Amino acid sequence: MSTDIYNKLYKEGIFRYDSEELNTFEKRLSQYFTREYKRHVDNDKQSANINSGPLALASADLANTHYDESLEFFQSFLDAETMSYTMAFYDEEPDKALLSSKSLKDAQVDKFKLIARRMKLKGDERLLNIGCGFGYFESYLLDKYPDLQISSTTHSKVQYDFIINRTKVATDALSSQRFNVVFDEININSCRVLGREQYDVVCSAGLLEQINNIDLLFGIISELLVENGRMFHHLIVSRDLIPQFLDAKKTLIGEYFPGGKILPFTALQKNFKHFSLVDSWFINGNNYWRTLDAWHANFWQNLPGLYPGVMDKERVRYWNNYFSLCKSMFKPENGLAYGNGQYLYNKV
Repeated sequence: MSTDIYNKLYKEGIFRYDSEELNTFEKRLSQYFTREYKRHVDNDKQSANINSGPLALASADLANTHYDESLEFFQSFLDAETMSYTMAFYDEEPDKALLSSKSLKDAQVDKFKLIARRMKLKGDERLLNIGCGFGYFESYLLDKYPDLQISSTTHSKVQYDFIINRTKVATDALSSQRFNVVFDEININSCRVLGREQYDVVCSAGLLEQINNIDLLFGIISELLVENGRMFHHLIVSRDLIPQFLDAKKTLIGEYFPGGKILPFTALQKNFKHFSLVDSWFINGNNYWRTLDAWHANFWQNLPGLYPGVMDKERVRYWNNYFSLCKSMFKPENGLAYGNGQYLYNKV
């Protein structure tokens, strides 16, 4: 990194990746989260209110604050091959996840493989992916399953424009006639837009953190699915119920992820009105710590291309703090307090 840029940001109290100051900050944050987890170990995990109120609380703010940052920013820290903005999968075992020699790209591809296997894809289905990011999970599936038909949604204009540009490149997997993308968020009108009983499988990765009323969402998805269809979700969860994580206004979640909430793993580990649970998996948080740490390092390595031309110092501060905060949340208890949940359901 340019010494001049580093010094300028340092004087503003913005400390670079792996600096003594930032490491100390992250260590103290991890200690705080460790105390919070221990304080809530015996909470009733089934008491989380997940089935009332509006579908989402701040979807427009979330898109503006988070997902519609510049494309140059996302390209600065995501790996170029998958552009995946969710947890990469390094290993089932916490210690092995930390010590894994996988590259970020390979760990992201392994996440794609894991999701495809756990949602029991056969390869001849019609699949809907809600909240598709930059479309590289779709690329993986289209290449692996030549008879799969995929529809995807995003409510990020940055992501949508990126995908549309990819569909115009003949050599890109997304140029396939087996793929289409819709610029929209999931809502009560989704059946009219996407089609009633049109899909064999509906899936999401990184969506349910944004959802306030799970039962309402599942009702919408049930209408999109054919009889005996399947539903799969991948999302951030806590092992125990931490009440303040259910209200974005009570934590820093609201500042960085408006309307977001973190559910306890068990909250979705049951049957719902429209679905029966087939299986569920907890993925230790060291996988997300490794992912975030790689993103954080990439961000600082490529920062000269962003600052000050693309991002001002306050946006640099914002995202630097975001990476540190998220890493610190996944660190306690060797990744067992906070991680990712995966859930497979059958429509009933």
